[in-house]
Amino acid sequence: MIYNKIIKLKKYLFLISIVFFVLTLTHLVYTYIYDDSKLVPIKGGTVSEGLIWWLPSLNPLVPLSWNNKYIINLLYRSLLKFDLKENKIVWDLATCDISNLLYVECFIKDNIKWSNWEPITTDDVIATYNVLKNSWVNKVVASLLAETEITKNNNSIVFKNTKKDINFLNIFFQPIVPKATLDTLWQDTLLWNFPTSGQIYSWVFKISNITSDLTIWITKIFLDSNEQIYNWNISKLILNIFPNTNSLLQNKETVNIFEDDDNIIGNSIPRLKNNKYTLPQFVSLFINQNNVSDINLRNYILEKINTENLIKVLWEGKYKTVNNPYLTEKSIDNEIKDKNFEKIMWNLWYIKKSKIIEKKLPETTSKVDEKVNTGTTNTIVTQEVAKVDLNTTNLTIDKFQKDSSYISSPAYVDKYNFITKDDILLEWNAWANVTEVYVNDYKLANYKSWSDKFYYRLAEKYWTIKWGVNSYKIYFVENWNKNLKEELTFIFYRDKSVLDTETSKFIRSLHEAEQKVVNPEVKKAEEAKNAQEAKKIADAKKLEDAKKVQETKKELESLNNLNEKYFYNDKLEKFTLDLYYLSTEKELETTAQFIKDSLLEIWIDVQLLPISITDLRETLSEKDSYDMVLTWVNLWYFDYNIFPYFHSSQVKSWYNFSNIKKTSLDILLEDLKSGIKSPEEMNKIKEKVLDILKAEQIVKTLYTPEINLLIDKNIKNVVVPGKLANNSARKEIFNTMYIKEEKIINFKNKWIVDFFNFLLKKLNG
Repeated sequence: MIYNKIIKLKKYLFLISIVFFVLTLTHLVYTYIYDDSKLVPIKGGTVSEGLIWWLPSLNPLVPLSWNNKYIINLLYRSLLKFDLKENKIVWDLATCDISNLLYVECFIKDNIKWSNWEPITTDDVIATYNVLKNSWVNKVVASLLAETEITKNNNSIVFKNTKKDINFLNIFFQPIVPKATLDTLWQDTLLWNFPTSGQIYSWVFKISNITSDLTIWITKIFLDSNEQIYNWNISKLILNIFPNTNSLLQNKETVNIFEDDDNIIGNSIPRLKNNKYTLPQFVSLFINQNNVSDINLRNYILEKINTENLIKVLWEGKYKTVNNPYLTEKSIDNEIKDKNFEKIMWNLWYIKKSKIIEKKLPETTSKVDEKVNTGTTNTIVTQEVAKVDLNTTNLTIDKFQKDSSYISSPAYVDKYNFITKDDILLEWNAWANVTEVYVNDYKLANYKSWSDKFYYRLAEKYWTIKWGVNSYKIYFVENWNKNLKEELTFIFYRDKSVLDTETSKFIRSLHEAEQKVVNPEVKKAEEAKNAQEAKKIADAKKLEDAKKVQETKKELESLNNLNEKYFYNDKLEKFTLDLYYLSTEKELETTAQFIKDSLLEIWIDVQLLPISITDLRETLSEKDSYDMVLTWVNLWYFDYNIFPYFHSSQVKSWYNFSNIKKTSLDILLEDLKSGIKSPEEMNKIKEKVLDILKAEQIVKTLYTPEINLLIDKNIKNVVVPGKLANNSARKEIFNTMYIKEEKIINFKNKWIVDFFNFLLKKLNG
């Protein structure tokens, strides 16, 4: 019995071993067969893209922008295109020799066809450009073609120009339309929308159908790929055109691709991966050097605008800082040479309120305050005191003289003082309960409440002392009461002989005054004798004083209305800069406010003036009407061509916002603009241009948007470079992407011997 069970168990174990052997062998064979297999894309699959817009005109002749340009470029080809793989501009329908921009010859490539299988010819190209040149359907292209002769030369097309200009190459990005289609259009219908069916296209896609779902307000454009002509793996592209954001959000699960500029979807759909890219455009601040002529001031203005902080204010992650107009890493920020900003403003005849008071009112001692604050209060200027020979006058001053009760420095100060040298720093002793100190009617700004010392400098240059007799009444404010503490007199003349003479007269006047007090009859007679003359003088003086009081009162009122923090000129006009900014985007308004707030840190007032694109040229045609301009700059395909914004020839137009006129800069810009150069040559020229812009401090490049292109993770082999020539260039991502794939087995060298070699390799490795 036990023996039979053992036999049975052995059979089960054997069968299990056989099963494991077969499974292991099968796995090994499978692994061996697929060891060097490859996953390759296969044709098929549909991609659904979402756009918030309206139904495009589908007219490739009119000026195109944003989604309209993107859709047209999905349907039509041009002579030039932007290649995502090589990340540069390449030839598309033709190959052209552009070594000489005055004579460009293009040869149409072989085996390129329209969607109806007809070949694309030189006649189609010439017909397209002739329509654009001889009509107003596209004024931009028409202006570029105005002085261009287009002819057919056997199998090529020749473009003859009168001047070298890299901008001319922009015409080669114009979508080419079949001549057969153009021949059916009337001159007055060129601006109309093109039909949505029966059209002939030249690119990968062609429109197969357009539907509108009125229940959810979505227009769908169905695009089929020309699989017979182009070796693409995506069969269909559906463009879902949503009228608004809410419509998109309600149907966001239906899209595979969406350009999420405003973070509408964000990370709410995990299957959509964010691919960021930038364009050759940026927001820039231009300073009009005609109005802001001081380079140190321009330097200060630009230095105060911190682009990193600006991006945090706008939307961190949506924008990228731009270091210079060429979008390279080199910074054109310049170190501030003169760090004394008040001195810079003073050179422009703008000063602060305190300086104006100091200049207009003799009692001001703001410069004394400055020296006290810088630690020079202990310095005693050596004085030459006049020695008066009282014997010659038979009079004495001793009976009138006494030492100052409060002055601690200099120690020789008496009630009456006679000097030939000024610049004396008087140091008074106060006490703890003194909150304010006045010298005559002037409140000492440098005195801190409850201090035990205060200072007053007698200096002719500060208007605190003048030639002649100077009286100073010292008041302390104690417990909110203003009390006279002391009165001092300084008789000051530079010439010692004059001082001696005037001193004698002054001492005699003291004795005469005393005598009049002692003998009232003498005083009365003297007053009666001069009563009539004194009245005339008094009346005249009264009128003059009243006039001066009114003028002083008016001036004081004006001064009191000034803000101590800003800068003013002699007319009491505040230093203000006018900043014009495009009101087309919310971020431009936010940026303008950020600039205003930044310059307020150095107390420069900025007046913000919004302006529309249509009014920009007319408003800024007067070159002295603005101080700064905040605007978008779009460099298009040729991002090294900043000629329109900085060349002297553009000052008369409205592109050169800074009004810079510099021959050395012009030569460099003309060199870049006049032809195609090697990358090495271009980089050298760019470096020199940036050095000039850095030295001139007329522009601050701020930021460029980082565009969020959401693409379904199930779509494979997506290539999106960090920078595109323009928004419509993203159509090239369809070149490489695919959805379906399969494994291709390499059956070469798949023999039994190779199988054992494979096993040995796996065991050893």
